[in-house]
Amino acid sequence: MKQVCNRSLHLDPSDILELGARIFVNSIKNRMWCRGIITEIIPSKTKNIRKPCSPTKFSVCEISLIQIFMVDFGNSEVLIITGVGDTHEGPEHDGEQHITLSDFCLLLMKSEPYSEELLKDIPHLAHLCSLKDIVPYNSTEGWEKEAKVEFLKMVNKKAVLMKVFGEEDDVLIVDLQKPPTNKISSDMPVSLRDALVFMELARFRSQSPRSHSEKNTTLCYHPPILPEEMTEVSVMVCHINSPTDFYLQLMENLDFLSLLKTIEEFYKGEDGENLEILCPLQNQACVAKFEDGIWYRAKVIGLPGHREVEVKYVDFGNTAKITLKDMRKIKDEFLEPPEKAIKCKLAYVEPSKKSQWSKKAKEKFEEKTQDKFVTCSVIKILENNVLLVELFDSRAPGKSAVSINDQLVKEGLASYEAGYTLKDNSKKHLEVWDPSPEEIITSEINNLSPLSVKSLPNENFQSLYNKELPVNICNVISPEKIYVQWLLTENLLNSLEEKMVAAYEHSEWKPVKWECDMHCAVKVPAKNQWRRGQILRMVTDKLVEVLLYDVGVELVVNIHCLRELQENLKTMGRLSLECSLVDIRPTGGSDKWTATACDCLSLHLTGAIATIILQESNTTWPLPVKIFCRDEKGERVDVSKYLIKKGLALRERRVSKSSNSHSPEKSLEIPLEQGDSVVTKCFKINFDTNKKIADKVNEHKVPDSKGKKSESRSTGCYRPPAVPNTSSFEAIVTCIGDDGTIFVVPKLSEFELIKMMDEIQSNLKCLGLLEPYSWKKGEPCAVRGSDTLWYRGKVMEVVGGTIRVQYLDHGFTEKIPQCHLYPILLYPDTPQFCIPCQLYQTLPVGNTWQPDAIELLQELLSKREVDIHIMELPNNSWGKLSVHLYFDGMSLSHFMAHHKYCIFEHTEEIFKEKPRGQNKKYEDENWKIRFEDLLLPEMEAPVLPPYLSSLLPPPEELFAVQVKHIVSPDEMYICLDSEDSYTQFNHHGDTDDSGVSWESESENLEEALQRFNKNVETFPPLTDFSSEMPCLAEYADGLWYRAKIISIKEFNPLSVLVLFVDYGCTEKLTINRLRQIPVQLMQYPAQAIKVLLAGFKPPLSDSGKTRIPYCPKWSMEALWTMIDCLQGKQLYASSVAQAPEQIVTLYEDEQYPVHMSLVEMGLADKDE
Repeated sequence: MKQVCNRSLHLDPSDILELGARIFVNSIKNRMWCRGIITEIIPSKTKNIRKPCSPTKFSVCEISLIQIFMVDFGNSEVLIITGVGDTHEGPEHDGEQHITLSDFCLLLMKSEPYSEELLKDIPHLAHLCSLKDIVPYNSTEGWEKEAKVEFLKMVNKKAVLMKVFGEEDDVLIVDLQKPPTNKISSDMPVSLRDALVFMELARFRSQSPRSHSEKNTTLCYHPPILPEEMTEVSVMVCHINSPTDFYLQLMENLDFLSLLKTIEEFYKGEDGENLEILCPLQNQACVAKFEDGIWYRAKVIGLPGHREVEVKYVDFGNTAKITLKDMRKIKDEFLEPPEKAIKCKLAYVEPSKKSQWSKKAKEKFEEKTQDKFVTCSVIKILENNVLLVELFDSRAPGKSAVSINDQLVKEGLASYEAGYTLKDNSKKHLEVWDPSPEEIITSEINNLSPLSVKSLPNENFQSLYNKELPVNICNVISPEKIYVQWLLTENLLNSLEEKMVAAYEHSEWKPVKWECDMHCAVKVPAKNQWRRGQILRMVTDKLVEVLLYDVGVELVVNIHCLRELQENLKTMGRLSLECSLVDIRPTGGSDKWTATACDCLSLHLTGAIATIILQESNTTWPLPVKIFCRDEKGERVDVSKYLIKKGLALRERRVSKSSNSHSPEKSLEIPLEQGDSVVTKCFKINFDTNKKIADKVNEHKVPDSKGKKSESRSTGCYRPPAVPNTSSFEAIVTCIGDDGTIFVVPKLSEFELIKMMDEIQSNLKCLGLLEPYSWKKGEPCAVRGSDTLWYRGKVMEVVGGTIRVQYLDHGFTEKIPQCHLYPILLYPDTPQFCIPCQLYQTLPVGNTWQPDAIELLQELLSKREVDIHIMELPNNSWGKLSVHLYFDGMSLSHFMAHHKYCIFEHTEEIFKEKPRGQNKKYEDENWKIRFEDLLLPEMEAPVLPPYLSSLLPPPEELFAVQVKHIVSPDEMYICLDSEDSYTQFNHHGDTDDSGVSWESESENLEEALQRFNKNVETFPPLTDFSSEMPCLAEYADGLWYRAKIISIKEFNPLSVLVLFVDYGCTEKLTINRLRQIPVQLMQYPAQAIKVLLAGFKPPLSDSGKTRIPYCPKWSMEALWTMIDCLQGKQLYASSVAQAPEQIVTLYEDEQYPVHMSLVEMGLADKDE
């Protein structure tokens, strides 16, 4: 076009223009010269309309308005001459671009024979299309403006997939769809037609909303995990439609509440705004807002119209109609957990005398079960994962469970199904309700004499030591203060409450001199209940803090809510037990539990049914226990390990308790006083004893175990660095601080640091998502670095959503997101490995090291071995060590002074050789050159040929492949996917060119590697590091694979770059991760084949994007897009050339080149 327009002539006022004529336009919208066709001409003498049969030719000077269609872009532009009559565009031109100008000749050029010849072979580039089978929603009014606006919003400047159904009158009949490479945040719907129809801006011509056979894949949840038939489980009924259509959740699930909390926090933030759904599909998984304003997981079950969607909340079973603004796309991490709500129907029963359930029956069923814990007996699993069940009220008074199914029948709200035989309920469930340990304990507690009410006899608990005891968690204050009740003490609690109401309901308050540890009857104002309690402390003269020891609740009440406890109410023992989790301790180096840990534990455990195991036979107070629950998969979860996994607790080794009389944890067996008032005094002593014991535990238990650690630290919670007890030592420089501080690790400590780092990586593999945590300056933590390794760290500064941390053992600081930190104290007894140093009597220019000096120090010293001479110890153990530092014998102070970065005020030697003769024995033993060991047979590496090469099939033949490793968008490693292809094109004889003979083996390469991995430690270490040397190398997963040496990367310590020949990836490894390869593994050809991809090349204009560091001609976006194109696809290849490099074309589904997605998105250009 540039060539044509440079030679074409501008219009002359006398030139004739005709409707339908070709013309060149300097388009304002497209910002270039364009080919066009004249579609409308209005002369200045008419009234802005062209009448039928009127002339179609006019001279330029006669025209007031001209409309031109851009044949290569599809848009039209209207040009209007100013000052000619009252010309203005009519309504038929409302949607076009309008340009007002003084002379058409400024923007138009004639089409001449020369230009016609030059452009005749280039077809029009804009294709007229129509969406298949849709018409305006209101046919009489045509397409609304809103339809165009929404159309452009969904497709404008986006790469879309166009599905062509056919062609009618030069119009392509199409549908525009979301490309497979688009990410979840794209606004492009799966089908543009469906989106417009759903938004009621269009409708289908036919009655069927989908007139063709295409199917859209929707995201779906995993079905709920069902209990087995003829088993009994604890459940909570979460939604009821009727007794034969309701939903329940399995109980004792720790992770479900965390999932709900995480979903709500994510979708109420800004991140959720980018996940709007434009066109929902039937059964599509999503996240929907409920009427309480909270986001829950849901799925689409109906599309009633009017831009409404009917959804089902999959974790609860209820349904609702919502609008699009209350829907969001679901993230993969929230899609993975299975649905929680399980659909059920009551067994054996049906509506009484009617075909439908009565309103009274539904209300009664809701009263007995809605949001309550019940026992569910699974009779049968019906179609569509519906459970046929019998429900039992597990909290009903008495020792026998009551069938809710039977209760509905007895109350005349339901009837038994025809043919059902009524059985004796007590016999039917005799096995389930056999006497259990908690029933025995309940009975014993109920029959205890007053002398042993509080201090339960040791033998009771000794008989239960290390046994699983089911309990109800009634209150959680912290991991070391958890109150539990035996499951079957509900009847005792109800009986006690009835006695309390009878005794105090109409009682009047009388002034009593209340004191700490006194027992009383307490009216709980919030619940209008009477409970037994014990006064913990006097808050004011009117307020007291009491412990309701039957339910484990502490609260502050007015003294007007207190009454003296009657003697007959003291005969029953406490109905709750105070427990403490064992084997864990608080994080952050503190002896107090964080609010996050307490809140998390309370959220998950309060009100749950769990199992406890007593951990000590000699009863202590609180009871040391382990607590177990079951997660949504029915798997048993140790609560202590769960807190450790969440980063809210640290593992603590259990130590044996002292039996001394001054031990903080005393036995609960207390000698009883004698005397006239034996009952009253015994009660007082028993209660007092436990209160004091609990106080002693709180005051002394944790400090005793950590007091010594705290005393030796001047700041923070880690021990300061240990300076070697010598005047000089060798060290490795790990970091140069921004202020010029030099951090070094003594050579003698290097092995210990590596060992500790290896242990940290193995111990921190199972950390889960961290609950919201408030970080403070100086707090210790675990830091996940950019290399994905965990390090010991310390918080230096909290800045908004990021935190500046110091890597404790390496010295450098970094700003990182909070999600990469855990409040864990790692190896608190191990001193900090790196020692901060400063140059002795060296004054930087300007009193602070300048940025160019810091840069020089970093380049000069990083990871370098140096000699440190201690000149002055710091005033405190965390301060900087004043030193003379030598690198390769050169004084660093003299070096920096020579380059004018500092002033040196000391007569130090410029060069200092390493001292000799001070330890003659050391030198003789370690520095004497010996070569005898190199001649030992085991040190000799066998001479092996290179690996056999896998061959590709001949050109123009299509074959299935797998991509093993991607180097760049046009360079990767592949392997043949078909076993037949592998055999056909990679068949080698029993002897290769080098003369090495292979024994015939029936096992394949994978089986051979599995066999050799079992005894890899017996293989000799690799001693020959020459290029292309075959070897066995240990990968990050701990397994050994075939590899070959590429090059030596570092000499101190020795590090080698290897290529894994069956996968194509490379890695830098130390020599302890390399072994000599058994000769049997050499018979298999290298599986990974390096290829270049044909058909595309880097784009000419792509400068604004981040580049691949090792291949800057490609952008990182192109690399990620290519990975998305290849992920999870069945791929095929066709060989283009096999020498000097193997070049292939890669296809998806045998016909679509994978690189076309990059070309369409502007990330690559076609290469013909």
